[in-house]
Amino acid sequence: MGGENVNNTDSTLPVAETTANKPLPFLPEELIVIILLRLPVRSLLRFKCVCKSWKTLFSDTHFANNHFLISTVYPQLVACESVSAYRTWEIKTYPIESLLENSSTTVIPVSNTGHQRYTILGSCNGFLCLYDNYQRCVRLWNPSINLKSKSSPTIDRFIYYGFGYDQVNHKYKLLAVKAFSRITETMIYTFGENSCKNVEVKDFPRYPPNRKHLGKFVSGTLNWIVDERDGRATILSFDIEKETYRQVLLPQHGYAVYSPGLYVLSNCICVCTSFLDTRWQLWMMKKYGVAESWTKLMSIPHENLLISNISLWPCVEPLFISENGVVLLMNTSSSQLILYNLNSRGLYFPRIPPSYLNIYYIEPKLDLHIYHESLLSPQC
Repeated sequence: MGGENVNNTDSTLPVAETTANKPLPFLPEELIVIILLRLPVRSLLRFKCVCKSWKTLFSDTHFANNHFLISTVYPQLVACESVSAYRTWEIKTYPIESLLENSSTTVIPVSNTGHQRYTILGSCNGFLCLYDNYQRCVRLWNPSINLKSKSSPTIDRFIYYGFGYDQVNHKYKLLAVKAFSRITETMIYTFGENSCKNVEVKDFPRYPPNRKHLGKFVSGTLNWIVDERDGRATILSFDIEKETYRQVLLPQHGYAVYSPGLYVLSNCICVCTSFLDTRWQLWMMKKYGVAESWTKLMSIPHENLLISNISLWPCVEPLFISENGVVLLMNTSSSQLILYNLNSRGLYFPRIPPSYLNIYYIEPKLDLHIYHESLLSPQC
C-alpha cells in the first residue's frame, strides 16, 4: 500500500452522533407499575412530582389496594405517649425493622402538632381509628398520607370497643358498648355512611371483657376474652358483617392460669398465659374458630423474661412476629422490649435509649398498635 493515506471517514454517522441518538431503554408501562407497587409509601410520595400520570396513579384506589396487599415493608409500632397530666398525648411510631435488628433507634413522632387531643382505638388496613377526647367523636386517619375522614356523631360513655373492616360491604366499623346506669347499649358506627345505629345483641357482656377494652380484629371478627359464670374464660367473637356473636374455646391447659391476654400475630388470634411461678406461654390459633388448631409457639420461664412479680394480668405482651420467626415482645411492667427467636429459642434485649418507649399505661383504654403504611384514602 506504500505511502497511501488510509482514513476511514466513510462511515455514515460519527461515533459521537451514534451515541447521542441511541434510544433510551424502554420499559413497558405494565412493568413500571409492577416495580412501583413494590416501593415503600414514602418513596411513592416523593415520586408524585415525576409526572402527572404517576401522581394520578398513586391516587387511584385500585393501585392503593394492590400496593397494600403486596407490600413487603415492615410495619411500625404506634403508641400514645403521655405529654401532660391533662389527658394530652402524643402519637409516636417505632420502626419494627430496626427493633428486630436489635439496634438502637431514635423515636420519630408521627406528628408533633394537631394530635394531642386524640387517642388510638385501633389499627386496620393502614388506618388508625382516632378518638377525639374533646369533641367525643371518632375519625379514620392514614398517617402515611396525613388524611383524615370526617368526624363521627358524638360517641361517649363507652366501656369497651373494637375497630375492624367489613370486607363483604367494604366498610370500616367501630363497635362501642355504652353504659347508662343499669342499661347497656351496643352501637356500631360505619365510616363513610357517617351513621350510628344500635344493634340488639342478646346477653352481650356489660363490663369490659377481662379488663381489656380493645377488641382484637381478625378474620372479619372482633374478639375479647370473657369470664364465664363457672369461672372459665372463653373468647367472645363478634362478626362485624353479620352483627352476631359466638364463643370460641381457648386452648385447654389442664392447669390454673392467670387471666389470659388476647393478641393478633400474622393475622391469627393468639393467647398468652402465665402459670403461677413457672412459665409464660404463647398459643396461636392457626385456623380461626377451630379449637383443634391451637398451637403452642413459645414457653419461657419467668426468670428468663426478667419478670419479678406475677400480677393478675400477663406481664409480657407479643407485638409482632417476622417471617423468619423472630417475635417482638414487651414487658409491660418495665416497658422493656424483648426479642425471641422461635428457631434458636434465643432471647435478646435490644439496646434502647431510656426515653425510647415511655408508654402511658395509667389510662386503661390506651394500647399499642401495629400500623402498616398505605396509600389508601380514609374518605370511604
